[in-house]
Amino acid sequence: MRRYYMIIWAVVLLSSCGPDISKDIEIELAALPDQIDYNFDVKPILSDRCFLCHGPDAQKREAGLRLDEEHSAKLALESGMGRAIVSGNTDRSQLVHRILSSDPEMVMPPPESNLTLTNKEKAVLIKWIEQGAIYKQHWAFIKPQKGKIPTAGKDWAKNEIDHFIADRLEQVGVDPAPEAERAQLIRRLFFDLTGLPPNLKDLDHWMQVESHDFYGQLTDSLLQSPRFGERMAAYWLDVARFADSEGYLDDFHHTLWPYRDWVINAFNKNLPYDQFIEWQIGGDQIPNATQEQILATAFNRNHKQNSE
Repeated sequence: MRRYYMIIWAVVLLSSCGPDISKDIEIELAALPDQIDYNFDVKPILSDRCFLCHGPDAQKREAGLRLDEEHSAKLALESGMGRAIVSGNTDRSQLVHRILSSDPEMVMPPPESNLTLTNKEKAVLIKWIEQGAIYKQHWAFIKPQKGKIPTAGKDWAKNEIDHFIADRLEQVGVDPAPEAERAQLIRRLFFDLTGLPPNLKDLDHWMQVESHDFYGQLTDSLLQSPRFGERMAAYWLDVARFADSEGYLDDFHHTLWPYRDWVINAFNKNLPYDQFIEWQIGGDQIPNATQEQILATAFNRNHKQNSE
């Protein structure tokens, strides 16, 4: 029966002038950014909705279709019904017809998967294919490129980041909020960089600074504070599973505070990121390793340990 439907579907496609895009999806298409990015826009959708059956796991892959690799995704389908993705051509891309179908025998994701695509997600996939269905490596392997600074926000932007924010606000039709009062800005920056509120003495001092660049001066001041390293280290230590216990039933004491102090000091002295990672992964393997480089490798002892 399913094969019968597939034959009928193929006939319908051959006689059709293209995918039937609903008004709701057309609205979403019009609201999308000019350029769709695979890593940022497309891959999260495919990963959540498609890779379970059409991903890297060969044991669970269906219909011989693999969507996580460009070469495989654009090959002829085993069913003989064309290709799932044809760069720049939504009419010939089976993926588009499947995600737009209302037929429970043909629609993807299939109803039994309990997965669905929103109109916006459908629009993203359609526009991505229209633009060439360009795949990209994982973002970590792509060399960063300096982007062009937008011109939006000329009336209020004070730095490059403001221009990017203004550009995005314009895209979604949102007006920028008025600038916060100085006391609020001071409080926010203290929390962001130190995790602590300003005391009354700090607040009084920075409220009276008359320089137009008081915010930059305050930022530099907080970056020099030892509290900054403590604030930043908290994020890293969470990822590294820093703890003073072994994490299992017996849960003996685990003396790792010297490593914690090393992380704090690394942030406070602005240790280069490559060294920050290298020393923790294998600082003891560096020729003539220093005590600090060896201490950093305590990172590898943060995992749970048992006493067997």
